[in-house]
Amino acid sequence: MTGFSAIIWDCDGVLIDSEVIACGVMLDHFASLGYNMMLEDFIIRFMGKNFRRICAEIADETGIDIQAGFDADAYKAEQYAAFEKSLQPSVGVREFLQSCAVPVAVASGSELARLHLTLDVTDLRAFFGAHIYSADMVPNGKPAPDIFLHAAKRLGVAPEQCLVIEDGIHGIHGAQAAGMEVWAYLGGSHMTPRAREAVLAAAPDRHFDDMAGLANAFRQRQSPIVKAKAI
Repeated sequence: MTGFSAIIWDCDGVLIDSEVIACGVMLDHFASLGYNMMLEDFIIRFMGKNFRRICAEIADETGIDIQAGFDADAYKAEQYAAFEKSLQPSVGVREFLQSCAVPVAVASGSELARLHLTLDVTDLRAFFGAHIYSADMVPNGKPAPDIFLHAAKRLGVAPEQCLVIEDGIHGIHGAQAAGMEVWAYLGGSHMTPRAREAVLAAAPDRHFDDMAGLANAFRQRQSPIVKAKAI
């Protein structure tokens, strides 16, 4: 196995422990419009998808037009306030990024303004520079491969040389469709046994419960052991 030339990171639930906060606020607003769902079910089904896709699926299934009555300004204000109050980076991710010797990018279903806010709050934004990409920048969000291919192109790295770190079914499928190896991080506070089972069923190439294990596996992959030739 060869090493990787770049890492493409999902943001929510991977770089930052945000899924419980973000999905909880969204569900409260959806409930006010007549759509109710348990938080765990919502995370398993919709984690990684952008807002437009979520609303389209709900409309197709229930006939409820979330977007028509959704107060986006109130939602963003409440969500951003919750992030500023409680959001934390994933344990060990800063140390991983500090030691990482290959280019990195963010490829997320969240809008760009939210990505900038959450990465600023958690003091991670500087690691990525201009390589922070939102699904709003491409025709199709996850599980389409568009956002991953876009990030690879901007990094100047071939897709097959990229490693994707994901925590969601749709992100794993998108990375696979892009021809990239994908490792699943399962250490977020949203990762219940059912959510974990659903992610593993998407068949990531590897999975980890903490950043230390992920970082160790990455270092080993970048420095493969060369077997001595038989005499």
